[in-house]
Order: sequence, then C-alpha cells, then structure tokens
Amino acid sequence: MAEPRSQLPASVASIFTEGASTHFVERELADSLRNLTVRRLRIAGALYAGVHLLFFVALVVFAGGLLVEELARRALIISISLTFSALTYVPRLERHAETLAEALTLITAAYLLLFVLEWGVSSGTEGLVLLLVCTGLLFPFTAGRMLRVAVCVTAGYVMAALSVLKTGEASWLFSGIAYVGSAGAIAYVGTQLSHALRAEELRARLELGIQRDNADQLLLNILPRPIIERLKKDKSAIAQNFSEATVLFADIVGFTPMSAKVSPTQLIALLNEIFSQFDALTEKFGLEKIKTIGDAYMVAGGLPTPRGDHVEAVARLAIAMRDTVENFVTPSGDPLQLRIGIHTGPVAAGVIGTKKFTYDLWGDTVNLAARMESHGEPGTIQISERVADTLRSQFEVEPRGTIAIKGKGEMQAFVLAGAHRKITSLYPEPDD
Repeated sequence: MAEPRSQLPASVASIFTEGASTHFVERELADSLRNLTVRRLRIAGALYAGVHLLFFVALVVFAGGLLVEELARRALIISISLTFSALTYVPRLERHAETLAEALTLITAAYLLLFVLEWGVSSGTEGLVLLLVCTGLLFPFTAGRMLRVAVCVTAGYVMAALSVLKTGEASWLFSGIAYVGSAGAIAYVGTQLSHALRAEELRARLELGIQRDNADQLLLNILPRPIIERLKKDKSAIAQNFSEATVLFADIVGFTPMSAKVSPTQLIALLNEIFSQFDALTEKFGLEKIKTIGDAYMVAGGLPTPRGDHVEAVARLAIAMRDTVENFVTPSGDPLQLRIGIHTGPVAAGVIGTKKFTYDLWGDTVNLAARMESHGEPGTIQISERVADTLRSQFEVEPRGTIAIKGKGEMQAFVLAGAHRKITSLYPEPDD
C-alpha cells in the first residue's frame, strides 16, 4: 500500500508497516482460500459420491447383470469421496484442506484411469477432461498446485493408454492426450487468473476497510460513538433527555483585542495548539467535547453515556485546562488566561438536520453554565452552588457571592480553586 502508516487509522495501520503489506495480503489470501477449500471439499466429496451412486443406480436399472461388478467398483470410490468429505470436519486436518482436495482429485483420476486400462484408450477421456475442468472451477487451488494436478493426470492417462495401446489406435491416443492436456492447461490458466483476481479482491476489501475506518474516525471527531451507531441504524433526528449532566464553557480572556493585533495565521495556529491540548485532556478524562465557537470551548460530562462522577470529572478537566493555558503566551508575549464556568443539571441532547449536523445540548443547564463563564473572573473557574455542593469533599471550593443572571435573578456563585489532593492525582495512571 502506498499510504504511510501515519495516515492510516490505528486499527489498520499496524498491518501496513513498510514492506509488510504484501506479506499480509498473501497470508490473508491463503487463509481465505483454505477456508473456502474446506467448504467446497465437503460439497465435492458428497457430490462425487452422489454422481457415482447415480451411475451405479442407472447401470443396475439398465444392465442388471453388472450389479455385483458395478457395486464393488462404485462402492470404493463412493466411500473414498465420503471419507474425504468427512475428514474436513477434523479440526487438525482443516489446515491441510488443499492437500486433501488434491488427493481426492488424483484418486478420482486414478479411478477413471481404470476405464482406460479395462476398455482401451478410447475410454475414460471425457471423464478426465471433466474432472480437470471441474477441479479448476471448484477448488481454489494455487496455480502451482493446479499445474501439479494437471501434469499428474495427463501423465497417468499417457501411461495407462500406452499400456493398453493396440495397433491402429494411435489416433485415439493423440486425441486423448490433446483433450486431457488441453483441459489441464485451461484449468491451470483459469486457476492462475482466479488466484490473481482473489488477491486483487482482498486488496480492494482491505482498501475499502481502510476508507471505512477513516470515515468512522472522521465521524468520531464530530459525533460521539453511540450517536454514530444510532445514526447508522436510524437517519431520523436523535433527541435524548438526561436528568443529570455537567456542562463546561471555557473562553480565552482578551481574545477579541488580541485577534486584532496578530495575523490570522498566528491566531489560528495558537487556537489550534491550545484546543488540541484541550481535546487530549477531554479524551483523557472520558468527557465529550461538544463544540468550539470562536475562542469558546464547550464540554459535557455524563452524556451520551451516563456516568456517576461526571461533576468531578468535569472539575478535574477544568483545573487541567486552566493549568495548560498558563503555559501559553500571545504572539506579542502577553500571558493567556481562561474564564471557565460549570453548571450541572438536566439537559436535552441530540442531532438535528441532515447536513453538517453536530451533536448539541439545550436547556437551562447549558445557559447557566455559559453565564457562569461569562460572569467569571479571568483565570478562575466559576461554578454554581449545585456544583459546589457536589465537589466540597474533594475540591477546594470558595464562595464568591451572588451574581445577577439574566432571567434568573441573583444566584450564589463559587470558585473552584483546586483539588484537595496533589495535582498529579488529576492524571491517574492506568491500572496494570
């Protein structure tokens, strides 16, 4: 594959390390052909047995005197065919399916050669031709294995025919060799083409899987995974009510004046670097980024998959975001600060529209979280009373007093100063 590993999704990148893709395709192709051979060998064994059984019945009906002779001859090949079909159900023999299929083909060819030995060079040719063609169509042999089968069958026919050749039968011999040899050549070329087509099909399926994985990854950057799964099954609008969720708004202080002083390229580069680190933190704490609006960043906890510690998780994210921004300065060298607001309560969430849709939240909880941010002080995390009551046991919460919220009147506000535990506890290491 031409794509470098860094451009591939994590789920498939590992199989396309440099120089390894061809080996991977060949291995997958071999496994696929082996599984296909197992299924077809089971059918072929029963089919061979059925054909010979029908011949036996027909001969008995139309030539009753040959009953004992035909029964002995047909019973052997019928039992052999059924045995090979049954062997595929032995787990240890499944890996040798191609060898079993080749053996069944050669044993059937040997059986057909008995007709040549018994009735002369003019007999058995049609059966061998049919066997070679059907083998090439039925079994997904490699070209090399098919060539070996074709050579063995043709050589067996030549030796059997020469051993019973009579004067004046040379034309039958040459015709038989031409028919059997041509059938083997056709089966060989067909197998070679079929094998190449299967390899290309496998590569195409892998490419399709990569593209699908890329598309899923892009969707995951826009929508939560549970929402994607629902959209795949149902294209209608998605709406959910959550009785408890925590919403965070963060805004860069002084962003508008700063944007007038720097170039668009510098501005976008700075925002991208900051928000990329926010994205990583949001994922680390298992929260859901909702959207960015200009320099504002919105996150929610407790949805779309509910969790009991959503308030604490959002609080830890807020502290981490505040600490992260302290490491940044504007292009002119001024320090950056965040204003963060948090509120918890019921929300409505969903996806609306059919184009450029996003996962969004609605309700008083969202509005109050936004007000907590807009009425906050630079560099602080302002939280509502409800959030403060939940966090007191684990975090340092300081009362700020009352603030006037439009449509709500006076509300108690608090400042989240930090956690009682050391800051390193905000970044727990995964359990071994």
